[in-house]
Amino acid sequence: MWLVEIFYFIYVLIRLRLEIPFYSREKYRNNITFWARKLTKRYNTKLYVHGTPKPGFLAANHTSYLDPIVVLSLKSGGAVSKIEVKDYLLFGPIASKVGMLWVNRENNKSKGSVIDSLNKWDAINEPLWIFPEGTTSTFGKLDPFKMGVFKASENTGNPIQPLVFCYRNKAVDWGRTGLEKDLFQSILDFYRNKIRTDVYCFWLEPINVKPGEAQKEADKLHSTMLKYIRIFEKHENE
Repeated sequence: MWLVEIFYFIYVLIRLRLEIPFYSREKYRNNITFWARKLTKRYNTKLYVHGTPKPGFLAANHTSYLDPIVVLSLKSGGAVSKIEVKDYLLFGPIASKVGMLWVNRENNKSKGSVIDSLNKWDAINEPLWIFPEGTTSTFGKLDPFKMGVFKASENTGNPIQPLVFCYRNKAVDWGRTGLEKDLFQSILDFYRNKIRTDVYCFWLEPINVKPGEAQKEADKLHSTMLKYIRIFEKHENE
């Protein structure tokens, strides 16, 4: 029964929220990974993983409300996120504990602050997830990349560890209806419709951005990721 499953998800969120004071950030991130893996198994979201991650900024494509569970199942870390998430019930405090760089897309000063923080970020010792598109792309596609993580890599000397992952069920694309993307409605749809999917995950070779080559490396990575998406991100019945 789908209500049982959604109550279990709420239980996990409440538990994670209550555990915030009792863990260091590093141990809390590992705890998040533990529960993310339990959720993927419980909901029969099968991950097929090729390669292993190296230290550096963690850059992945962004398609679905499932993306945070998928990436945190593979590698714990903080993230860059839109500031609206900070006010989400339960999600906000959990995200803050994990370690977020909040960005207000309507505020240029906020964007500048995030860029400054990225330029000072120790990505080798403090893993940080970044979705270079800055928003979710349509299933089977990949929006243009923003330059933040590539400029940060160029300025800090920290490499970028790319991950491209491809869903096998287009129902996970929360923008497929053309309506405004609603996190909570999408979660309800996931449970009510018993959406299940395999996910093909590929750790690509790390990128070291040399001075003056941020745009070149961004374009190259976008092209590589898009090739994987065009091959592997297909609805199972297609």
